Amino acid sequence: MTTINAGFAYCIKKFGPPAGGEPVSTDICKTFRNRVPASLLDFWTEYGSGLWLDGKFQLVRPDRYQGLVNLILQGDSDFPSNESVLIGYTAFGQLLVWNNKNYFLQLDLVRKYAYTDHTDTTHPFLDADRALPSFLNKVDSNAYDFFEATNAAKPLFTRAVKKCGKLGYGECYGFVPAVGLGGRGVLEAVQRVRALEHFSILAQLGPIELRYMDTERRKIVVLRELGG
Repeated sequence: MTTINAGFAYCIKKFGPPAGGEPVSTDICKTFRNRVPASLLDFWTEYGSGLWLDGKFQLVRPDRYQGLVNLILQGDSDFPSNESVLIGYTAFGQLLVWNNKNYFLQLDLVRKYAYTDHTDTTHPFLDADRALPSFLNKVDSNAYDFFEATNAAKPLFTRAVKKCGKLGYGECYGFVPAVGLGGRGVLEAVQRVRALEHFSILAQLGPIELRYMDTERRKIVVLRELGG
């Protein structure tokens, strides 16, 4: 049995092993060895990929989604596609992409923006092997739900499960038609769809704006568009 670090052990205690997924082989781990922290390689070896929280968050086998990462990040100066890896995604298409230098990029494909927190080099960030599981242990928060585009703005995940059924491995909830094609981000428009195909379509519906939250000034700062 592989020994995983304390941060990932906490994730397993909190969420359980990822369910319904597939192994991440030794060969795949070798391919991504220099692109993710060693603690994630240990986690993949022991637990593989799969769903947490009935699909509110899904951990992926990274090679299956590298083409999507390349599509979004090709030519990007801070998150080069060949150095960036999709770790997982939320039920409604928020991607968590890891880069060893700049840490997590949170990509909201529905709303076409992305957030990075690793912009201030004077800030005392955790080392990567601790930072990655520390980030993942928060995926149960409402920040990783999708809030309906109505005046009430209620979170959608629980209601989407009731309407459409639980997600399977490799699935997500999508708005049909997509918001970027004039659709509405409301419960009535939610369907279960194949994640990779759906994300690939969303990624091509215009540029994605890169942002960060300036906590001192309490404002969102727009940096640029992702990609080359």
